[in-house]
This record gives sequence, structure tokens and C-alpha cells, in this order.
Amino acid sequence: MDTARYRAFLTAAETGSIRNAADVLGYTSSGVSQLIKSLEEDLQLILFFRGKKGVTLTSAGEMVFPVIHKIVSQENHLMQLAADLNGTVFGTVNVDTYHSLAAAWMPEIISAFQQIYPEVRINLFEGTQQDIVERLLTGRSDVAIFNDSAMSGKYDWIPLKEDPMLAVVPITHPMAQEEVFPIEKFEGERFIMPEHGYDFDVMRILAPYKIKPDIYLSTFDSYIVLEMVEKELGISMVNGACMKDREQDGKLKALPLEPPNSLEMGIAVISLKDAAPAVLKFIEYTEKIMKEL
Repeated sequence: MDTARYRAFLTAAETGSIRNAADVLGYTSSGVSQLIKSLEEDLQLILFFRGKKGVTLTSAGEMVFPVIHKIVSQENHLMQLAADLNGTVFGTVNVDTYHSLAAAWMPEIISAFQQIYPEVRINLFEGTQQDIVERLLTGRSDVAIFNDSAMSGKYDWIPLKEDPMLAVVPITHPMAQEEVFPIEKFEGERFIMPEHGYDFDVMRILAPYKIKPDIYLSTFDSYIVLEMVEKELGISMVNGACMKDREQDGKLKALPLEPPNSLEMGIAVISLKDAAPAVLKFIEYTEKIMKEL
């Protein structure tokens, strides 16, 4: 099976650079360029815009990406299945998650998993909930670890853990002396909003109280949110995983909401029935590790 051209195309698209793709694949830059050029000639399509800063997909490239990705995924699945039948597990698992979970949970999960399955390579991607779902549905990731607020039913869902939602305030804020943060107290407070101006889970919690937060700043990175709160630029609401080791410097305080609220973190996969052996092993091991965290 000769999928080298397809892999060169996919890797260049993911990394945005012929040179980076060559480094990942272990080829020379000219070798990757020749593979992509050969594919373009066979398809009679221009797949990339090429510039000094790298490569980006053309509209044709965007359209063929999911098809080519599926072909390569099917080959990976076949090879993993053959290895599984021979008593070994190898391959690549593309995992999408939030930045906060990537920092709080993934190092321990991946480290423990690779001690048992060293031949399985884990590629970790981070993004917003919308990014994660889009990558999963388009086949760019094999597994998503996040909270499925929409519960769309377009993929299989495995619950992992309830993660509490917390109010976060500067240590100088009057509420920092309290034990809980009543949700109605968000009214009138300058707010640092996660997820570039609209965090679905934050708005879901505030909606029953008819609170429209006074959004002063927004960012998709929860850790930047915490830095902003530390600098007394406002208050915010984040999930518990974001707060791992963050209160130790004494500059901010995380308070449970009153009434309490939490997110169900879990694993999403398009189809457990059709998942590759390496993906199934990763899911199985993630469930095991999460029971210990």
C-alpha cells in the first residue's frame, strides 16, 4: 500500500510547512515536495498555496483533505488490526482536548499509557469546544477529551469525570474571604470571558439568573484568564482542572459556585465499533487513569 503521497499531503497541511512535514516524516524537504507535486499531477489539482512562510490549503485542498485523511486512517486501522491479531499494538492516536486538560490530565495519562504501549504515538492538539468537535467530525482527530455541552449524538460518548465550575477572583476582592460564590454575585462585575467572548458553559450557568456579564476581556486560553484575574482586571468562571496548583502563589482565590455546577468531562470517538485497536487501548487506559486522578 503506497500512501506516502497522502501522508505527505496531510502532514504538510497539518504543520503548514514542507520543511516541518519532512521533519515529521523523516524525509528531505525536496522529497516531500516531489510527493505532493506527484499527487497534484495525478489529481490535476493545485492543493496548496506556497509562500515564503509555508503552505496553506487551496479550496480544492480543503475539499480533498477529509477524503485523503479517511484513506490514511483506514490503512492505519488495517495495520493496527493486523498487529493486534499478532499480539502487538502500534500506530498513532490523534487526541484533541482543552488547554487546561492538556496541562492538568494529559501528561499523566500519556506517560502511563506509553509505558505499556511504547509503539503507539500520541499527537496532542488543543482548542476550544468548537475546534475540538470540528476536528473530530472531520476525521482530523481520533479521540476528543472535553465536555460535550451540546450532546449532539454524532459520536459515541464515554463519561470520565465531573469537573466543578468555579468562580475565580483576585485575592484582594471582597468575595475572596468567602467559602462559596453565589451565582447572582456575577451581576455587575467586570468579567474575563473564556473562549473569545462566548463560553457556552459560562452562559448556560448565568442564563437562569438573567445575568449578562460585563465582558471586559476575552481569550480562549484559560490560563491567560487566570493571569488577567491575578492582575485584578476582573473576575471569571473556569472549570476545576484549570486551577491545578494555581492558588499556591496567593494572588487569586477559586470558590465553588452556589448553587454548585459542574461539567461532565468525557471521551468522544466517532464510533467505538469502528475504532482502531490503538484508539481503543488509549480509551481503555484513559478511563483507568482518570479513576485515580
